[in-house]
Amino acid sequence: MTLSRKSVNQFFLVGLVFIVGLAPGLALAKVFDRVVAKVNSEIITLSSVEETAFVLKEKYRRGAAMGEVTIPEEKELMNEALEKIIGDKLKLQQGKKMGFVVDDAAVNSAFKNIEAKNGLQEGQLAQMLEAEGQSLDNYKNQIRDQILVSKITSFELGSRVNISERKIRRYYRDHQKEFWEDGKARVKHILILLEKGSPAKVKKEKYKRCKEILAEIKSGKDFAEAAREYSEDISASSGGDVGFVEKGRMVPEFEKAVYSLKEGEVSDIVETEYGFHIIKVEEVKEGRTIPLKEIKPVIRKVLASEKQKSAYDDWMQELKDAAYIEVSLFTKPKNNLSSKLFKSEKTNKNDFDSSTSKELKRKKSKRTAELAKKKKMQKIWEEMYKSVEKNKIEKSDQPSSPYGNMESQLEEIKKLRSQGKISEAEYQRRKQKLLDEL
Repeated sequence: MTLSRKSVNQFFLVGLVFIVGLAPGLALAKVFDRVVAKVNSEIITLSSVEETAFVLKEKYRRGAAMGEVTIPEEKELMNEALEKIIGDKLKLQQGKKMGFVVDDAAVNSAFKNIEAKNGLQEGQLAQMLEAEGQSLDNYKNQIRDQILVSKITSFELGSRVNISERKIRRYYRDHQKEFWEDGKARVKHILILLEKGSPAKVKKEKYKRCKEILAEIKSGKDFAEAAREYSEDISASSGGDVGFVEKGRMVPEFEKAVYSLKEGEVSDIVETEYGFHIIKVEEVKEGRTIPLKEIKPVIRKVLASEKQKSAYDDWMQELKDAAYIEVSLFTKPKNNLSSKLFKSEKTNKNDFDSSTSKELKRKKSKRTAELAKKKKMQKIWEEMYKSVEKNKIEKSDQPSSPYGNMESQLEEIKKLRSQGKISEAEYQRRKQKLLDEL
């Protein structure tokens, strides 16, 4: 089975969008790559960011085709891709730290599901991976990682999002208008089609036929039987039943006739743009406010959705605050890209973006303090060295025990050697000079 890179990439876009963020190198890996970010002990490569941005672009393109979204600029896509990769890595690391595991059965099930969703027979996906130089084991490990990310995310949000009965009742009380249900009626009808602009003679004949049908119904003929026999609408096979219809969903003439009838009543002949109708109302449901017990699951879902967003953002910020994140992407002019996550071209690549987290700021401040302390100690050692040298000169003019003075000076030059102030050769030279002076 021969597969082009394009065909494999298209396949990955259909079923494997979620994997690319955690698995660089699946679709668009480049020969020349570089590390553009670090998340604790893991790296993020430029190719992985580009791959994820490519997948996101295809996703946006499909949405744009349906008029739902617009395709972001390249800068935004790259930024979004990096944020996704960083977020996924943080979640994956947290899941492993907390002891979450994904067994082989879950991975194999997901693998088969991917094959099925893409219309592949058993073994075809493995062939496609092999054609791209990908390892099946590595691919399954990528699936395992994504399942783990889903598990830790569900666990965290589940523990953070708690919707109380009190909140549900309050929401129900404050949004009463949203839970109003308009009246509706279950309707059957018989339709005799009449094209627009039909001659008066044709219209008269159609109307006459409806009269005859209506007469049969009033004489006792079952309405559903008459609909199956005479109606020219697609509902004829179901006895003319069109189900419950709500106000505002029908042509005015039809709606007016429906809501002028009581349950079990049959209308006179009703003319609409489609032709002539005979209508029967089987059941009428009056407008009402939906009871809390019926709408509670919907309210719970709405409140959970609102809270999950803030809970997710809080969780991600906590992970970032506790993480060691270094980024060095988009610092070269040739990329012509920038991001709120990344430093400008003038920023030293060894510095960390101050917006990454409070933890990074604290670490940076600590490093600065340590550097200042080292400089201060360096200055102290220099002063001590000068003082020792001066003291040696002053003591040479004073009578003292030659051995005691030598021992003191030897100790001083040993300290200088151990502190790196003088070299081994200089130490030996000074030591020999002291011995010669004896």
